[in-house]
Amino acid sequence: MAAKKPSNKMSGKEAVFIVKPVIKGHGLDYLHVVLGVLVVILIAFAFVLANSKPANVISSGCGANSISCSTPQHNASVVLSAANHALVYYASLNTSLSLLPYYSLVNESTASYVPGGKYWLVVIPYLSPYNKSITYNFTMLVYDSNLTVKNAFINSIVPSESKTDSVVALGTVGIDQTAACNATKPIPIYLITDPYSPGALPAIGRLINASATYGNSIDAQYFMVFSKYAITKYTAFGVQQTQLLGNYMYCASKQPSFRQFISNLSIAYTGQPLNNLTLTNVAEGSALNMGSLGACLSNSSTAINYQAELASRFNITSTPQIIVNCKYLTLPQTLDYAINYSLKSAS
Repeated sequence: MAAKKPSNKMSGKEAVFIVKPVIKGHGLDYLHVVLGVLVVILIAFAFVLANSKPANVISSGCGANSISCSTPQHNASVVLSAANHALVYYASLNTSLSLLPYYSLVNESTASYVPGGKYWLVVIPYLSPYNKSITYNFTMLVYDSNLTVKNAFINSIVPSESKTDSVVALGTVGIDQTAACNATKPIPIYLITDPYSPGALPAIGRLINASATYGNSIDAQYFMVFSKYAITKYTAFGVQQTQLLGNYMYCASKQPSFRQFISNLSIAYTGQPLNNLTLTNVAEGSALNMGSLGACLSNSSTAINYQAELASRFNITSTPQIIVNCKYLTLPQTLDYAINYSLKSAS
């Protein structure tokens, strides 16, 4: 029996691939063109992945089956772009925050999604405007729904040491080492200021108002120190004329018409030392007892030197500042908080 020859015909179910050249005679067919296009697409996709910002996901206590968890509507790149737009707002503020847009390292920003809160935690590093070697962080909480800012925080200098003093209440710093003074009512209040320091007269005005408010519960005293602000005047005006303003302020504080004296002084004062005639006219116009004033002025230098010595025991490095009841340090703007806290502690 003769052997059966294999058939050259293919089954009807088998696929037939016909590869046609794109251009005759050049060896480039459509299959290779398609493969080449796919390679280009894959390379482009890989490039996008490499340059997109990955999103960290913070669980925020959100369990796997919790209905409060959600998939973000936006990706990290979109959120960072929204944060960069919001960052420009700070340039219009009349504060030190106006520098923030110009010192931010936006290329190093990160965005993390918080499913439980449905917002993004955006951290933007920024350089210290005063020391370019130090980097801090500016943090925004951005709503995932509409990309608006929920809240913003700024971190500053990390403490390099722990102080013996301690913040004990709003506007009140507890002093560890205290000078000996009366701790019963009326509690002593020492306002320590250089007469030429910015805010000296408004600070005195605050303590005068506090004396009227708290009455016999406090004993206000005004300490004049000649620090860097006064020292800058010595060359042009001399030590004696420069310190004359502080002497008058100290002696006037011993009289009931001190409020009127400070009010009139604020009109005559231009930031520069005043001569004796001008200060005398201010004193007379304020109804001060000129005899008592003259007697005080003759010994004022000794008294002010003693005040400066006592202020140094409290480690006062800038003025104006206020010591409350020899135990607490506060600012003129937060004086009421410190007085109330001290009165409650003394009761």
